[in-house]
Amino acid sequence: MRRLVYFFLFLFLSCQSQVGVNNAMRQRQISFEDKNHYPFTLTSKNFLIIDSQEKMDEIFSSIHRKNSGNRFSPIPAIVENEIYLICKPQLKNSNDVSIDSIVLQNNKLYIKVSEFQNPNFSKTSRISPNILLKLNEKLNVKDVIIKY
Repeated sequence: MRRLVYFFLFLFLSCQSQVGVNNAMRQRQISFEDKNHYPFTLTSKNFLIIDSQEKMDEIFSSIHRKNSGNRFSPIPAIVENEIYLICKPQLKNSNDVSIDSIVLQNNKLYIKVSEFQNPNFSKTSRISPNILLKLNEKLNVKDVIIKY
């Protein structure tokens, strides 16, 4: 009887340790490039996944309409092993944010940001910047959560 109890205890502990390993494996750092911060609205949602060239062309036509000046920024090409993301973090005490890290867990992107004063934007601006990020791998993202 005692052996049977030890056997089940061993199985229970083994299963619990596997749950911890699986959760740790589901959470991973995503490499990214911060492409640009725009002081105007590009999407009405809190985030937008750009995974096709048609979406990218639409976004950049909007950027070109809203930007003043003679030069237009080049339109990035969508490659099969990467996606682009536009996110809109809410401002609290500054006029811009920097992206510290991006973590993927259970098809949710957790974006860690820190606030700073951007000299290119008005100091009194409280318009949430639309940040264009290039994620260096193709992901299936269902939600984006911004953490300060």
